[in-house]
Formats: sequence, C-alpha cells, structure tokens
Amino acid sequence: MAGQKFTNAGTKIYVCATEQTALPLNQAAFQALTYVEIKGVGNRGDFGADTNIVNYDTFADEVTQKAKGITDAGNLDIEVARLFDDAGQVAMRAAALTKFNYAIKIEFSDAPSDAYDNTVVYCAGIITGPVLNGGGVEDFVTETYTVGFNQLPVTVEAALS
Repeated sequence: MAGQKFTNAGTKIYVCATEQTALPLNQAAFQALTYVEIKGVGNRGDFGADTNIVNYDTFADEVTQKAKGITDAGNLDIEVARLFDDAGQVAMRAAALTKFNYAIKIEFSDAPSDAYDNTVVYCAGIITGPVLNGGGVEDFVTETYTVGFNQLPVTVEAALS
C-alpha cells in the first residue's frame, strides 16, 4: 500500500558468528552467510553513513569552496535485555572480545503484504561492549553493544517474494 508507515515493532537483528576477513561484502556475500537472531533487543540506535564536508577559502572566491571528503560508514548501538544463554547475545559477547569484523543483518517488518519480503540492511564491522546500562529497581538488566562499521551498509528494499 503506497504511503503506508511502519514502526520498529517486529524488527529482528542478527549476527553472523563467523569473522569476516574480506570486506567489503556485497549483497550476495551477505546473503550467503549464516546468522543467529539476537533476542531481547529493545533499542536499535541511529546508523548510516556520514560524509565529511571539506572547506577551502581562496583569495579569488567570494564563497567558501566545498567538496565531499571521506565517508564514515557509522556505528550501530544495539541495546538488549541481558539473556545469558541467548545464542545471539553469546555470539555478540564472543565477537566483542576480538578485533575482527562481523556481519550484522537488520530485518524490518515492513512488507506491505504477504506477497513481499521485508527490507533488510546488511552491515559489517567490529563489535565492542557490552556496556552494562544503569537502571532502577524495576528496570531490566540491559547491556549495549556497538558495531563500528568498516563498510557502507547494503540495503535490500522490500520486494515481491
């Protein structure tokens, strides 16, 4: 349905527990990997590429000259309600202890009908954490992992199955 809006409800985040040594990965390479879902995800931070804008002033120009500089592929914070035996969280903890790149798959629940697949975003980078988040008496014990992307995300838009 054109213009239909979706929420984050139903979004799933997965990690590939195998280190990735040959970046960048293309869509086919990401899709060929085996992923495990990270359960207990309650918040997915903002993510996306951010390109520097380089400025230079010259004596001859009235306006500052601008150009695109280097692009930072970004970071992704993944907050989870801690589950000590969840396979996805166990994989994240193990990956965070290494210096290697790991693939992440984010599947939104945005298919406009059963005839479509959901939008999927693939990314890869180093994983850090977990940071144990603070809280009060009636808060869940949560932790946050950060994925520092070492390549630009690959997005596969919702399409007919």
